[in-house]
Amino acid sequence: MARRTLASKRFAEAIASIASSGNSWSAWTRDMHILHEALQDHSFRATIGNPHINAATLDVIEHLKLGADLQEGTRHFLAVMARRRSLHLLPEVIEWFGELADRASGVRRVIVTAATELSGEEIQRVRERVAGAAGDASNVSVTVRLDPEILGGLTIREGDRIFDYSVRTRLEVLRERMS
Repeated sequence: MARRTLASKRFAEAIASIASSGNSWSAWTRDMHILHEALQDHSFRATIGNPHINAATLDVIEHLKLGADLQEGTRHFLAVMARRRSLHLLPEVIEWFGELADRASGVRRVIVTAATELSGEEIQRVRERVAGAAGDASNVSVTVRLDPEILGGLTIREGDRIFDYSVRTRLEVLRERMS
């Protein structure tokens, strides 16, 4: 995962604060999803990816008919980002906001790194293990990343915590003990 900027986190926290105070998490989440989908368009992404673009980018948003689909607060927020020449941060803002919205709704996000694809049953076991005895496995969101360098097993990352069950780490520990 690429390193995200503090500025994008602050924008996302501002949106989360607005969503929390107005109890409008679902509306903001819907708008972030619309913007995420718009970012799949190469020309839109290239336009906002230029940090020197400002309010003219909002015309692109309107041109793509996003303006009518977005709530007024989101359009205003995009205008603020444009005035601050920060629209290039939008992909990161959306990612941060998703994490904040999940946290507010009790969803736990984990990233599992495995050497090979995991079956649905294996992913469910990870959910259950992360949820624990008293937790609800349906509130655990699992993203699987492949990395053949771990050789086997897996690592589970939740926020700043990492649980390393990889063969590579176990071999390194064994080698250190033998030396």
